[in-house]
Amino acid sequence: MDNVTIISYPAPRDNSLLSLTDGRSRYMLPFGGRFRIIDFTLRNSFSAGARTTIIYSNEEDSLDEYVDRYGPFTGMKFPPVKVITREYSDINTCYHLIMDSNTRYYVIYNGDIPSIIDFKDLIKKYRSAKTKALLFKIQVADRASMAYKVLVIDQKSLLKIVNQAIHEKRTSPNIFEMVINTMVNKGVKTSTIKALYWPLKNIPEYYDLHWQIIFDPRIFNLLYEEKIIQSKINAEGFASIGSAAKVSASFISDACIINGTVTNSIIYPGVHVAEGAVVKDSIILPHVKIGPEARIYHSIFDERTDINPENAYYNIEGNCRVGNENHLIKNNDFPESLFAGITLIGKDCRIQNEARIGGGCYVASGRGGEYFAQKKFLYDGTSAVK
Repeated sequence: MDNVTIISYPAPRDNSLLSLTDGRSRYMLPFGGRFRIIDFTLRNSFSAGARTTIIYSNEEDSLDEYVDRYGPFTGMKFPPVKVITREYSDINTCYHLIMDSNTRYYVIYNGDIPSIIDFKDLIKKYRSAKTKALLFKIQVADRASMAYKVLVIDQKSLLKIVNQAIHEKRTSPNIFEMVINTMVNKGVKTSTIKALYWPLKNIPEYYDLHWQIIFDPRIFNLLYEEKIIQSKINAEGFASIGSAAKVSASFISDACIINGTVTNSIIYPGVHVAEGAVVKDSIILPHVKIGPEARIYHSIFDERTDINPENAYYNIEGNCRVGNENHLIKNNDFPESLFAGITLIGKDCRIQNEARIGGGCYVASGRGGEYFAQKKFLYDGTSAVK
């Protein structure tokens, strides 16, 4: 596979995941208990032995800095992983990237969807087909669909499409969807592949998939034993379970401090749960601090980005109540994205003492402090948004 470049392009941006993709690309979304989706993207490339991976992103965030931690790539003419943001995503840049990477084959797919794909096997099938390009439909839930696809194409054919687009002065919000559509219109040969591929269209899918990944032994062992995929979430040290803590049926990641009760929950790196606090049926993303006697049920608490140890405030202060166990509630404002009774608290929120937040609620990123400085209640199915 040393003669292969893998190109990952992003799904169109939308609001379906609410705060989870507010101000960050899907690549940077925490996923699977201790990873981000980009770790899955890179895992697919590294396990295949690809010479180069080019990652296109439609959001200006810290993705390039995050990927650099896989390095060092400093001083390399063309590094094994290169991030391209919207500012540099025109068709001419695409042409130069193909020329500079200079491999015989190119694998193009939507890589900001979490997936585990065997690209080595895919390339074998492509070569045996003895064709210039082959479009693979990914089988999801026992059904292969053109919605989820991987194109394998040789360099000459790819450059021909890109050169034609430059000559015709064509533009596209997604260059590689244009490339794939061009090949479909030319009657490209198709095949199907099986892969672990998890499109995320709403918050309950994100919630449910955590349990599938962490509590399915086959998937869990693949992620945690093959040692290709890496966690780069910035939290160092072992988890600490205090003498007063009670933990059951839960996943506790690195550098957590658990002094309360955690049941059937997934706790990301750097989370603190104070004594007397209860977390049940919930996902707590990185570095969130939960205060004493707080109660969190059937909720997702988005990550805290301010991890300076001098800022020791709780994201959820003492005696707060978040969520409930009624799984039938839809959010009134975002019913297609947030339902099944799940409550979502956005990034960097602070929920003041004794606040009460119901089921199916949504608090937008950074909105908690402002809202709960004036009110104590957010009733079932309602939202606090900017």
